[in-house]
Amino acid sequence: MSDSNRTSFLAFDLIGSGCAVSPEVTPSPQHHDRETGGQFTLGQNYPNPFVSETTVPFTLNTNADVRLDLFDLMGRKMAGVVRKGRSAGAQSIKLNLDGMGLSAGDYTYQLEVTTRHGVYRQRKLMTAE
Repeated sequence: MSDSNRTSFLAFDLIGSGCAVSPEVTPSPQHHDRETGGQFTLGQNYPNPFVSETTVPFTLNTNADVRLDLFDLMGRKMAGVVRKGRSAGAQSIKLNLDGMGLSAGDYTYQLEVTTRHGVYRQRKLMTAE
């Protein structure tokens, strides 16, 4: 097996004080992320950090019911943003934290996708200034 097919991962804590290296893995074309089940891809919001408005991009591989929620770093749900059916393809949701009554700080956003294959969730971190 050639080294070009091997991937190493680094993990950092939230304040960047340390790292850990996971064992090497060899990706395969059939590999699906356990969180997403290969049903969707969640992108990083942009801009990030942002002042009041940001966009959350994602791509659905099939038609699905989509739910987007915001959480504080303690895991408390701060807002339910969207809950509706969406078609397959590239999508985005604009967020306006001022309109939700949320202040500056770090939050996670979670996309929950429900398809005929199951329910899948993935979270990412964002910073409001």
